[in-house]
Amino acid sequence: MAGARGVEVYTRVTLYSFALAEPLFLLVTVAALAEAEQQPPLPVSFALLALTPAHMLLCAATVHVGLGREPFRSRSGRAVLASLLAVTVTLFVLGLTVVPGAESAGQMWYLEDPRSSLVAVVGGFTLSALSPVLTMRGLTVGTAVTTAVVVLGRVLDGVGGLLGLAVVVFLAELGLVASFRLTVWILYVVRELEASRDATARLAVAEERLRISRDMHDVVGRALSAVAVKSELAGALARRGDPRAADEMDEVRALAQESLREVRGVVAGYRSADLATELAGARSVLRAAGIATRVVGDVPALATPQAEALAWVVREAVTNVVRHSDADECLLRLSRAPGGATELRITNDGVGAAAEPAPGARPGEGGGSGIAGLRERLTAVGGTLTTGHDGDRFTVTARVPHALPTAGEDA
Repeated sequence: MAGARGVEVYTRVTLYSFALAEPLFLLVTVAALAEAEQQPPLPVSFALLALTPAHMLLCAATVHVGLGREPFRSRSGRAVLASLLAVTVTLFVLGLTVVPGAESAGQMWYLEDPRSSLVAVVGGFTLSALSPVLTMRGLTVGTAVTTAVVVLGRVLDGVGGLLGLAVVVFLAELGLVASFRLTVWILYVVRELEASRDATARLAVAEERLRISRDMHDVVGRALSAVAVKSELAGALARRGDPRAADEMDEVRALAQESLREVRGVVAGYRSADLATELAGARSVLRAAGIATRVVGDVPALATPQAEALAWVVREAVTNVVRHSDADECLLRLSRAPGGATELRITNDGVGAAAEPAPGARPGEGGGSGIAGLRERLTAVGGTLTTGHDGDRFTVTARVPHALPTAGEDA
């Protein structure tokens, strides 16, 4: 699993696993309570036994809601957040009022001070669960509040060593929450990159539609206006029995044929496909979409039909990579195949086995689009087209016979 989806799953699993591990950290508090001379009342012990698993589950639920696209916008999300804060405050109050504290300022305070260890663990897990929605400034303030509660417990016990304890607790908790905030920040950056890639693909499609609509308006509007005028004139001449009506209708036919040619030129981009130009354009489009791109090999001297067929393969395959894959890299390789044929191999790492198109599949209708349309183009010039996958790598391989350009063609 790669790309944005892989980072998303890794971040969620990491935060969920940490939230569910809270009871393991509270074993330190249990060990400190076992060594304490004074034990909390039995009802308080049962309350702690009930609240700590509830706090663990609320931390996991808070992480789930916080990593959503619109965290805490729903009523249920706000209820989870309020419940987590209420349980955290309750545990802090119980820790300060009922749970026994330290009897001396020992160096191993976490084993000798049940109150401080309980507050530190609960505060650290609460802030870690809130790392998807709090800024680093907010997490620092929360860490300072947790440290202040720990120090307050020591003050209530009349035990010294406050400065050293405060520094240790603050730095330990700040390092913990900062590491989780960094993990969440990386996830958010990957999400933004994924959204930028999608926006780039949509923008390219929108620009192409705008070009076609604008040019179709100019070409078809002009042609239809001329056809209307010529047809009206031919009708008037025909009603008078003037033989020039036939000449006018011949001109209408010529206008219709010319407009059809111009419309096809609009759809094709006013040019025949050129292999070198398409390779340069493919490199630009793929890099703009955030896909690492390599073009290996030189453009060979081919006859125009073979070169145009390979250019169409580049155009269609790269369009599919940008619009339909989750690729991080793409390789375009030109080489000489056995038998003297020219081979074009396009490989990307963003398509799984299930996503391979069927041999006769047509992603779109008309205009020679899709794998079937490319295969027809190559067959017409004596070439072949094959597709295949290896894990998450998808490859399109096109071969054309190495026909040299004629004297009237550019090499």
